[in-house]
Amino acid sequence: MNITRPECIVEVSVNRAGVSRAVGIMSMRQALELPDIPDLSYTHPDPVKAAAGVALNRQELASFLLN
Repeated sequence: MNITRPECIVEVSVNRAGVSRAVGIMSMRQALELPDIPDLSYTHPDPVKAAAGVALNRQELASFLLN
């Protein structure tokens, strides 16, 4: 599976006051089109790592499209 494709699905969450709330499930491309809000986190595009709870920031997620 090629995890660098912009169509890969990630979950976007906002983290405030120690509480994480899901914003939505979307493609990496859509997630990176959201406003640059520091409190957003993204699940890893690899489903195995996402299931293990690996979260990324915006720069880390964008790096998957650059490789």
